[in-house]
Order: sequence, then structure tokens, then C-alpha cells
Amino acid sequence: MKVNIPYHLSDAELVAEVTSLAIREHEATARLIAHLAELDARRLYLGAGFASLFTYCMEVLRLSEAETYNRIEAARVARKFPAILDRLAQRSLSLTTVCVLASHLTAENCEELLAAASTKSRREVEKLLAERFPRPDVACSVQKLPPPKAVPTQPQRGAGVPSPTVPVPEAPTPAFPAPAARPAVVTPLAPDRYEMRFTVGGETREKLRLAQDMLRTRFRTETWPRSSTPP
Repeated sequence: MKVNIPYHLSDAELVAEVTSLAIREHEATARLIAHLAELDARRLYLGAGFASLFTYCMEVLRLSEAETYNRIEAARVARKFPAILDRLAQRSLSLTTVCVLASHLTAENCEELLAAASTKSRREVEKLLAERFPRPDVACSVQKLPPPKAVPTQPQRGAGVPSPTVPVPEAPTPAFPAPAARPAVVTPLAPDRYEMRFTVGGETREKLRLAQDMLRTRFRTETWPRSSTPP
């Protein structure tokens, strides 16, 4: 099938066609999820010579790893709660939000939780789940990153002595240009409670440890009376 850029369409026709294609794409995705759910239940991928549905989707359907994971996750939860399929077709839920909701859905809360998550983004759904299913704060931890490996530099022309090794971070060549800045990882845990992960240098780490010590001293002073001995 050959696909061409629709240069010939007017502005109004182009907008209408894009909208129509988006609707049909969501409907097709919902149908694919429904059929994958039944194919998975019948384990037909075994007869095709594959040990798992995941491998079948990648090898036969030519889906990427991310596409395969999202569709299998959605198919398995949709088999338990078929109402998901209509919401996928109607574009009120996306595959991403279905995967986020999957572990929290039950027969008792399915209808109400799907309605609450309708038309929301992934971040909004994560916040919704944090409010309804709060998790405890994560334990504080500091991990030292492994040192960069040393790799030999290219010798200069005419140089008789090989250049010394220079430590540089080991990193694979990216398939796509790296973004200007990687956003911090922020995960809602409970109402007004968030998990954050970031990397700092040694100087910042020492400042954080100093702040922890100061807060610990203040907490112990305000919590325990002077005449009492803290445990």
C-alpha cells in the first residue's frame, strides 16, 4: 500500500480527513485489542510456533516492544472488563491510561473508576489513583553511580607514543537526538505526596545530608521533652 502526502486537499478537507482518520484509528485499535484478548485466551500463538503472545505480536504483527506491551496489557484487562473496549473506541480512554488503571480495577469499582478517568491524561490518571489508592512514602536512599569506564583516545597523526586513556562516560549511540533536558521523574503516591528521583553531585549531596541532620535534630528537640530520653 502506497501512502502519499495529501497536497491536493484544501485546509477544511485536510482537517476533516485527519479527524476521520483519528476516529478510525481508535476504533481499529479497540477491535485489535478485543481480538488479541480472544487470541490470547485460546493461546493460538502456540500453534503458530511462538512461546508467548508478546513474541507473536512482534514477529507476526510487526509491533514494537512498547506497542506490544500496551496492547497485551489492555487486551487482558479488557477481557475482564469489556467496557474498556467501548471507551477505547470512543477515545475517552487511551491505551496508556488503561495500562495505568489495570492493576486497580475490580468488579466493584470498574464502572465508576473508568468514568472518573475518562478523557484524562496519564498524569491526571496517576494523580487520581494516588488520591484513591494512596501509597506510603518511599524509603530515603542514596546510591553511588558506577564510575565511567576509561576508553583509549584516537592517536594523533605522526605521534609515536599512544595517547593516554581518558575517562569518559560509556553511552550507546542514541537512535534519535537526545532531548535538551530530561524531565525529573515525579510519581504521585498519595494526595499531596510525590516520589521524585534525580542525580546530584558530591557537593549537593553533602548539603542534603547537612539539611537532614539539622531537621533530625530539630525534630528530636521538638518531639521529646527535655526531661525525657528519646528511644
